[in-house]
Amino acid sequence: MIFFVACNDEEHLIFHNIETAEQEIGKFKTPVMPVGYEMKKITYDNDGFTHPVTKVFYQKKGHRITFMIASSWFDDYPAKKMENNHIANMVWISKKQEFVLKWRNTPKQSYKYLITKNKQDKEWLVSLAENY
Repeated sequence: MIFFVACNDEEHLIFHNIETAEQEIGKFKTPVMPVGYEMKKITYDNDGFTHPVTKVFYQKKGHRITFMIASSWFDDYPAKKMENNHIANMVWISKKQEFVLKWRNTPKQSYKYLITKNKQDKEWLVSLAENY
């Protein structure tokens, strides 16, 4: 006999500053963004079963960058492995209207992502990841 137990431990939270977010979900590291980029909001989604997803949304004028901490996402999109002296596992992913820099140094770490709509952001996103 098999029993299935359904639980609803889902969390979907929105924060407008890092201090409040860290009080609720614990400390997490964000990249040091260039001058002028403003943190607009932070979202935290935890379905209770998989790895929680934390997103930090930045904006400078009309330019938006999203930083994300999660498990492995975007595996079905075209990706190019990037050789990097500072980061062991780094790929550049081309989605339909977005570009994603995905990285981590060891398999025990969560993946980190920087997401943009501008392909020309690639080099400075790599620099952000290296200095993370």
